[in-house]
Amino acid sequence: MTQLQSIKEKIEKAYDFKQASTGTYRKWQDGYRAEVKKISDNRNLTDVGKLKLKESLSERKTVELMQLSKKQQAEYRAILDAAYKEASKVANTKPAAVDPVKADRFDRSFGELKVSLLLASPQKAITILKEFIDATEEPALVDRIRSEFAAVVAPVIAQANQVQKDSLTDMFEQTRIKAKGAEVIEAEQLMETAKAMSESKFFGLPVIESVKEVHPEAQKYLNNPTAFFEEYLGTETMNTTLRSQEEVMLEAESEII
Repeated sequence: MTQLQSIKEKIEKAYDFKQASTGTYRKWQDGYRAEVKKISDNRNLTDVGKLKLKESLSERKTVELMQLSKKQQAEYRAILDAAYKEASKVANTKPAAVDPVKADRFDRSFGELKVSLLLASPQKAITILKEFIDATEEPALVDRIRSEFAAVVAPVIAQANQVQKDSLTDMFEQTRIKAKGAEVIEAEQLMETAKAMSESKFFGLPVIESVKEVHPEAQKYLNNPTAFFEEYLGTETMNTTLRSQEEVMLEAESEII
């Protein structure tokens, strides 16, 4: 497996993980609704007591949902962070060294090109330079052209009109991109993809709308659970699998005598 394939697989894994988050939420929602129904169906509780118990349940379940959201988002962004770092290494790779024979041949041709540009009209010089760049494949050699581009085209620019100057600008951009090599360019694109995915909201609008039934705070903080835990200190480590003391007391107080 190449490095680029590994990066793509990580990005695909993150995408699939995010897509599956809706199903994860639905499963959690089913559990929440089952607990609400259990309270509603309890004939031993007063109507007022049922309402208070549901409110207390929603608060505990909101904390549980925030814990789930933070865990899911941490896993999602960890995958993307690994993909970004891996792509960054590829993007920062220096061009491969050129065979000495090819490098020597290039040096001679490049020297001849510089002389040709001095003797040619601006339009002819642009044509000669473009053909030379197109014919140079090795990124390290293209990078040589890029690094000397200003000096090479200086005599051409002195006589060129604006259209011809624009052509030279485009040509320089061509050398800048070509000098990187296809693998580096693709790695940079994958970095941008990983970054954009990481910065996007984790849960989509359907889930955000659906979570209103749990608690207003759940809807407000679902995509930013860290802010929720900063607002409600101590809840991040709360055991939400057990009923709170408040719920136990409310149930006892709400029983029909």
